[in-house]
Amino acid sequence: MINAYDEVMDYQDLRYIKAITQGKADSFPIIGRKRDATEHTPGDLILGGGINHDEVQITLDNMLVDAAFIAEIDELMLHYEISAPYAHQLGQSLGSTTAKRIAIMHILASRSGQILGGGANPALDAPVDALPIPAYYYDPNLKTDASKLENAAFLAAEYSRTNDMSGTDWFYMLPHQQILLLARYTGVEGGPVTTGSGDRASGTNGKVAGLTPKGTNHIPYTNINTGLSKYQGNFSTTVGHISSKMAVGTLERRGLKVVMKVQDERLGTLLIASMFNGHGTLRNECSIELTTDVDSGGRGSGRQLLGPN
Repeated sequence: MINAYDEVMDYQDLRYIKAITQGKADSFPIIGRKRDATEHTPGDLILGGGINHDEVQITLDNMLVDAAFIAEIDELMLHYEISAPYAHQLGQSLGSTTAKRIAIMHILASRSGQILGGGANPALDAPVDALPIPAYYYDPNLKTDASKLENAAFLAAEYSRTNDMSGTDWFYMLPHQQILLLARYTGVEGGPVTTGSGDRASGTNGKVAGLTPKGTNHIPYTNINTGLSKYQGNFSTTVGHISSKMAVGTLERRGLKVVMKVQDERLGTLLIASMFNGHGTLRNECSIELTTDVDSGGRGSGRQLLGPN
């Protein structure tokens, strides 16, 4: 079951994890920037300046659970073993749900206009030592035009580099349809890595503007209005995202647990898989939503627009 969880949980490295042993919430530190070094005059007193800092509190969700019942009569009559395949499916179920929740948080991080030290309108009155303004990339043809997917990578790379957002790797997450579209695009396909990194034969991509596109089934693409409110939103125009792990935090109370309980009164065995954690946004500037809608998530929030170009 644990191996099955790892197979589908392709967002494992795309969040910052903090483990706790008690409680239902915890704080994640957010440290600002300092870029005002000056020359020292001999004899002058050196006084330390301030650095903006804040904290983000992430709470645990409800216990995440999936289960399957194996009837004893099935185990006696079938010509094949089913407990292991059932457990495999439970592991994949929890892994897929967890990955979807983290992907949603990456999109919501980009949609927030909040930056450390900013005021009512962060795009206008943020202090010079504050963090960069959260950004998104828009183009109405993003789903069907590979050149726009390539352009999104270059603009996102430019945004992260010019804003000095180093320290962790950035990831380019796209649905498999767009990955295959990009792999056959002549702008990145064929030749050595210095001229192209797409591979038509395998349907994979190497780096584009220093980013490696990765295919996933967990990008939200519908209007989600059920379940926990923190994971709700209209993602019908979302195509993907370019992010670093610092955009999303995971509060981990208990990892994957598996229980097999014989139920004599039901003449069978109950398999239960569960885990206890919660997810939330951390550094909003560390995720860039890719969308076909210029007003995705509310453009009035102070986000920076990248594209179309």
